[in-house]
Amino acid sequence: MKPLIHKRQQILQQMELIRRMEHGSLQAEKRPSVRHPDQGRGPYYKHQVWENGQNLTRRVPVEQADALAQAIEGRKEFERLAEAFIDATVLLTRAESSPGVKKNATSSKARSRTKPPATSSGS
Repeated sequence: MKPLIHKRQQILQQMELIRRMEHGSLQAEKRPSVRHPDQGRGPYYKHQVWENGQNLTRRVPVEQADALAQAIEGRKEFERLAEAFIDATVLLTRAESSPGVKKNATSSKARSRTKPPATSSGS
């Protein structure tokens, strides 16, 4: 049980280190050049995020793209850590609720020895 408590504390400490987060995704795109068709113009960045039932898209200046990408990665890391925290907490809850008792996952449910009540037919 102590390793699970320690693991949860480590996860919380890692979560605390994440300073920036942002929803959505960031895509870089290049556009064809009219003068030089073999060379693309760009990269241009667009930030897509789902808000209020709509997919919103905004252009992001090149100078802001790296910081935004790091914030998106921060959110993804936080979500991964949150899932690990949930998993550790579930294991801890199960360990606390049944100390020393292991359940056999393949055991079948015992059958009831009572007869089901008779059903009457409405004729």
